Amino acid sequence: MTAGPAPSDTARETGIFDLHAHLAFYDDPAAAARKLAAADVGALCATVTPGEFERAERELAGADNVCVGVGLHPWWLADGRCDEADARHAAELAASMRYVAEVGLDFSHGRDASAALQVSALDAVLDACAGGGHVLSLHAVASADAVLDLLERHGTCERNDVIVHWFSGSGEQLTRARRMGCLFSVNAFGLRTRRGRSYATQIPAAQLLLETDLPGEGAHALEWPPDRLAGRLRETLGELCELRGEDVSGVIAATSRRLLSLQ
Repeated sequence: MTAGPAPSDTARETGIFDLHAHLAFYDDPAAAARKLAAADVGALCATVTPGEFERAERELAGADNVCVGVGLHPWWLADGRCDEADARHAAELAASMRYVAEVGLDFSHGRDASAALQVSALDAVLDACAGGGHVLSLHAVASADAVLDLLERHGTCERNDVIVHWFSGSGEQLTRARRMGCLFSVNAFGLRTRRGRSYATQIPAAQLLLETDLPGEGAHALEWPPDRLAGRLRETLGELCELRGEDVSGVIAATSRRLLSLQ
């Protein structure tokens, strides 16, 4: 493959943005945010439970480069760490918060037994966002059609910015989501697959975003210090530009700044 354009110097100077990071998994999220700021990185901090959101919101209150989303991760519903009370709490919080991340559905093997609870929880969150003006980051594993059905039923994409994080559905589902106006945050893990690389070339530049989906829980956070996240983002951007044969850095940065309300 012929190498495509690298991100321009001008684009590098404008910063880079992680639209799906789990900064609350760090022992000191505020320190992580400061290190990201020093690397010129802005971020959407996705949380996995309403309680984690409330803690992260307090701890990151002084971080101008980070926005924190209300979260209710389907894995936490599937394994019983969250329940119907958490789902109600998440919906109550989402109604008054601009950022909702990470919510969604996961019907993969072993998690599909909780499908009814997951759907009920996401339905309530989307209903809470009916007034519009929200930015949502959605998990949709083995469940893309169910997620898109709910988005259509609530008219969510018409009044909010909806990001499908690490999209892994079919080509038909990608086309459907794209036509609905969804945005797509792409990470290095996804670009390791043939499907992920193909999708990265099919999504219009105006609907593309970057993410890391890092760090993971517990000791995994030690393996991914903030400076490594910044490096991963820049590597992902470079690979995207090469795959597409065009410099998309400026478009991605502009969309990210708008979503994060950063100047």
